[in-house]
Order: sequence, then structure tokens, then C-alpha cells
Amino acid sequence: MPSMKQKLRLAGAFAALAALALAVSCKGFFVNPTLTAIGITPATPTITDIPPNNTQQFSVIGTFSDGSSGSTPVTWSSDTATTVASINGSGLATAVGVGSASITATSTILPTITASTSLTVVPGDVTSIVVTPSSQSVSSTSTFFLLAKDQSGNDISSSVTWTFEQQGTTTIESGLTQGIATTQGMPFTIGTLSPTPAPVTLSAFATLTVNGATVTSNIVTVGIT
Repeated sequence: MPSMKQKLRLAGAFAALAALALAVSCKGFFVNPTLTAIGITPATPTITDIPPNNTQQFSVIGTFSDGSSGSTPVTWSSDTATTVASINGSGLATAVGVGSASITATSTILPTITASTSLTVVPGDVTSIVVTPSSQSVSSTSTFFLLAKDQSGNDISSSVTWTFEQQGTTTIESGLTQGIATTQGMPFTIGTLSPTPAPVTLSAFATLTVNGATVTSNIVTVGIT
């Protein structure tokens, strides 16, 4: 007949076996969280086409089904790899030319999960900007063009930031929209005038920030009727 000590040992052994069996059987209940989304940082950065600011390091943050977030493996691609910006396997983008590139990260765990952001490449050696023509006269709902060139005569209309300031009237121009730059420059379509149609004068200029310095163009006059 087993002694009390032997009974205790047997009970302990059975308890350990039971615990092990329970752990094995329950393993399937503790499922690793699944990836639900990814996000790219930084969002919509701007770099220059020449050193020292001609690269951008991107990274990805994954969001998981349990609400947590963290790193997750992805592949990188650029829609303008040979013309605007290329990107390597670690997310480092390098400028190739001036323009805009769509940078996409695709999850290697769940390839259906992707994220994209826009990378803008601007000229890095601009010291002056000239906008032509010096004046425009245009009617409401019509389209006009402004052409911006750098000190070397290169068309940088799509790289600059366009600003319009209304002058000397209470009539408001609303709905001024910017199109896609062509060889004529940057197209703008005039909206409507309110409260009543009347002449409106806008002062327009272009700016570009390169390597921490902002270059501002001449001011042109846009008359709207």
C-alpha cells in the first residue's frame, strides 16, 4: 500500500501532467494578432533633386487586430522610379528628377494591405524665380496660365507654391482651382464672383523653399471681370 509520501508524489505528478495537457490543448486559443493596416511616415515630404537634401527615409507602422501597433515587414515601390524618385528595400527614397512620386508600401505578410504617400522633389539650386506674364486679364469661369522659371530658364511651374492675394475690392473671387502644369505653365480656373460680378484684382506670386531658404518671385497682376 503506497505511503502518504508516495501518494503526494503521485498527486504532484498527475497535477503536472494535467497542467501540461491543459497548456497544450489551450494553445490554439492564444492566436497572434493579425495585421489590419499600415501607415507610412513621414507623410507627404519634400526633398530636392540635388544633395544634400535629395533623400528621404520612410518607415512603416503596422496596426494589429488587438489594437496594438509596431513594425511590420513591407516591400517598397515608386511609380516614378526612373524619372522622379527611386526607393530601395529599406525605404530610402532618392531623387532622380523634379516632380511628384507616389511611394507605396506593401505588407509581405498580407499583400492585400498597402499604404501610399506622396513625395515631392523640387529643384535644389533655385536662387531666383520669374513669373510671366506680368499681368493677366481674364473673365470669371475662364482659365489662365502662369509660367514660373528659375534663374537658368528651367520651367518650375509645378514645383513652386502659388499664392494669390486679393486687392482693393469687397467682391470675393471663390473657387480658384489649380490644374496640372503644361508647357504653358500652371493653369488656374477662375470661379465665381460674389456678391455681384465686378472687377477683382489679384496679386499672384510663387515661392519655393530649398535647403531651408525661401525664394520668392516677382508679383504679377491678375484682373478678373
